Amino acid sequence: MRARYLVLCSSLLLSTGVSARQPGEQLTVIASADKEMTIEKWQGRTASRLAGSIRRAADQNFDRDATGYTRVEFRLGEDGRPQAVALARPSSSRAVDRISLRAVSTMGRLTPLPPQIAATSRFEAWIIVASDARERDDMLGRLRTDHRARMMAQAGGDRPVLIASR
Repeated sequence: MRARYLVLCSSLLLSTGVSARQPGEQLTVIASADKEMTIEKWQGRTASRLAGSIRRAADQNFDRDATGYTRVEFRLGEDGRPQAVALARPSSSRAVDRISLRAVSTMGRLTPLPPQIAATSRFEAWIIVASDARERDDMLGRLRTDHRARMMAQAGGDRPVLIASR
């Protein structure tokens, strides 16, 4: 049975909409409110970008029956691209791990970030590779349980920015 690559992740690109006026020698920059980067917009764009990256990585994978889920952590480099990409929780499939690492590494720039997220933040992507919706939902339930337990354990510590969940 060939696995369908289902994704639980996200990502962004696009810059904030800004206009500039120059009366005399003074430069005024006005950011349009509808163009401001919000967490919701950022997550949606990031999810779309990562989903495409996962499809491309899966197309290069030779093990079409691989299923599983991973958590991938990373930070952003100065250019806004993922760096220090590592498995926070490997799957039981090396193919799923390879797909996940390649997808996050190649998804491109994630800037601009919403004002609530610092560029020095730690980011986390959850990636699910499943053969059907039931298998995906089962893995998603396990991921959510794991995420809640980690958040409770890290109550006062450094928390990663979760870039998507459903």
